[in-house]
Amino acid sequence: MNTHNYLIRVKDEHWEDIQRVKTLDNCSANSIINEGIRLVVKKKMEELSTLRKNRTSLQNMVSA
Repeated sequence: MNTHNYLIRVKDEHWEDIQRVKTLDNCSANSIINEGIRLVVKKKMEELSTLRKNRTSLQNMVSA
């Protein structure tokens, strides 16, 4: 598996939340951040798909 090293700045409150989840779930901060990235990408892809479908439906309604 290839990885990409990327330095980020995390707000203190978010880092505290990550540390709490890390303690409760017994996982690493890295795995929490990567899971968050996957969730954001999935959500954005769903939003884009919905927008595309709505745009197509509107175009079809106007052309009909």
